[in-house]
Amino acid sequence: MRILSCFTLLLFLSANADNNAVWRASGENVTLRCSVAGCPNSSNNEYDGMFLYLNQYHEEQKEVQYYHSSPGTPDNIAPRDRYKDRIQTNGSLKDHTITISRLTVHDSGFYRCVFMHFPHVRVTCSEHTLFIKGVAPCPPAEVPPALTCENHLHLVLIIGAACTVCTIATIIFILLIVTRVRRWVCSRRRATRVARVPNNDYVYEVMTARGLRPALEQSSSSIYTGIRLA
Repeated sequence: MRILSCFTLLLFLSANADNNAVWRASGENVTLRCSVAGCPNSSNNEYDGMFLYLNQYHEEQKEVQYYHSSPGTPDNIAPRDRYKDRIQTNGSLKDHTITISRLTVHDSGFYRCVFMHFPHVRVTCSEHTLFIKGVAPCPPAEVPPALTCENHLHLVLIIGAACTVCTIATIIFILLIVTRVRRWVCSRRRATRVARVPNNDYVYEVMTARGLRPALEQSSSSIYTGIRLA
């Protein structure tokens, strides 16, 4: 990626032979000059504003700072959010310097001073190519806090309580099921026994229908016959 960025910036240099190439290390400062003396038509001094733009490889053009000057009013110098607290401007609108401090590799690119005369005139008057040597800063990764002994103890207690509750619930469920099964088995056995033992009235009716008499009735009949014979 670094080789690609350097190659792209070299292409900017070859396409713009009149620009100023500047090399800096990460963390250093750089001073860029913006002046109407470099404008194609330097005799025209009717400029009332200037934009400093940054062009980088594979990215859209970015605004670095806007400078507006109007007679009878204070100059309006407005750096963009990324450059606030690390950019300083000295001089007048038509000839001033811009110092950018605490450089990073993200500041590398092609800077253009575009002077304006509202509402339509826009002229590029100064160009600078900035190379920054260094490594792109990475945001610190969020590392989850390590588990302490206290956290481990709480976790063990929670797991133990959950296991105990599950065990008690399982035992209660098994006891209820076993009790219900026993009751059902006992009731089935009783019903089977009742079905197997015949009713006395039912037995008597069956024997009478078949011409048989119970033993008690036969003995009573025999005794009665003997009395009559006597």
